[in-house]
Amino acid sequence: MPGKVYLVGAGPGHPQLLTIKALELLRTADVVIYDRLIPEEILALARADAERIYVGKAPGRHESRQQATNDVLVEAAHRAARVVRLKGGDPTLFGRGGEEAAHLAAHGIPFEIVPGVTAALSVPMAAGIPVTHRDCASSVAIVTGHRRDDRELRELDWAALAGIDTVIFLMGVHKLPEIAQRLMANGRAPTTPAAVVQMAYWPGEQAVVGTLRDLPRLAEEASVIPPATIVVGEVVRLRDRLTTLDRELRRDSGEPARFGLSVDELIARLGSMARAGADVRAALELQLFDDLEDAVTAEELARRRGLDARPLRELLARLARLGLFLREEDSFRNSEVVSLQLRGGAEVQRRLLAELAEAASYDPLSLLKPPAV
Repeated sequence: MPGKVYLVGAGPGHPQLLTIKALELLRTADVVIYDRLIPEEILALARADAERIYVGKAPGRHESRQQATNDVLVEAAHRAARVVRLKGGDPTLFGRGGEEAAHLAAHGIPFEIVPGVTAALSVPMAAGIPVTHRDCASSVAIVTGHRRDDRELRELDWAALAGIDTVIFLMGVHKLPEIAQRLMANGRAPTTPAAVVQMAYWPGEQAVVGTLRDLPRLAEEASVIPPATIVVGEVVRLRDRLTTLDRELRRDSGEPARFGLSVDELIARLGSMARAGADVRAALELQLFDDLEDAVTAEELARRRGLDARPLRELLARLARLGLFLREEDSFRNSEVVSLQLRGGAEVQRRLLAELAEAASYDPLSLLKPPAV
């Protein structure tokens, strides 16, 4: 049977805006398949030994990569029990989550969609702009500025959009002049308040505020770049009252925005993988699995065995990241697979130790280099 794929929303960028379910899945996934704008802090939450696969698409090259991404999801599900497909914002709001879910269903792959905090609602609020307000906005439209096969924006029902209180445009920075022009041509007042918010919850966050008529020029002068969200409507006026300098969900503006897998995380992950065999061998030789059917703290286990508590705690933590132990606050206990296969399984342990010994002596350089003449 194939494994299960979780299509998970990573939120607008701040790690604290992950859902609890998303965090749980990241910590237990065998494979993490991630997009271009996933922060390195979020990717670092995945299990140290989890496989990371980057499927980000450069702006303007979305269609050519989507089928390849669909194939990666199916392939991963056939060799891993738990696959997390990590997407910025919410997976089904212009995130192609519906397309990927349909592809998985067509191939008989179990899947589940885990909603995320969408940029359409959270990014305006980062700039002090609520998308609804009883005094001035009781309707909201969310529109993509990037359409399939580069179809032109003229196909949208601009007359309908012009009559909606608040209009949110995602992925529309490069189309901002056309967006403003079409809204005004269909009856939206040129003096309507409007804003574009760049990189909310990231270093480099900025909000450019003006009127619908002036916003394209102001955005160009401010060198606004994607990712950015456009807001049109009277709610933009509320920014003066609702913007706070004491916001906790923000980044240090002096730090660069870092995406994907960081250098430090890559080094730590590879180092952890290199030590994994020695860690498992130590656990087997110390028969730690026999004492961890019930949750035990490292300090208590160290006292029972006459071991040093600090390095034992670090060993247990590394083995937990490998999925051999489950961590419950300060305590550890065997995972189900360990209880069934390794605890008391003399033949399994013998085979595993033999495999670890062979892996420790593995030297690919000696295999690759031709023998000396």
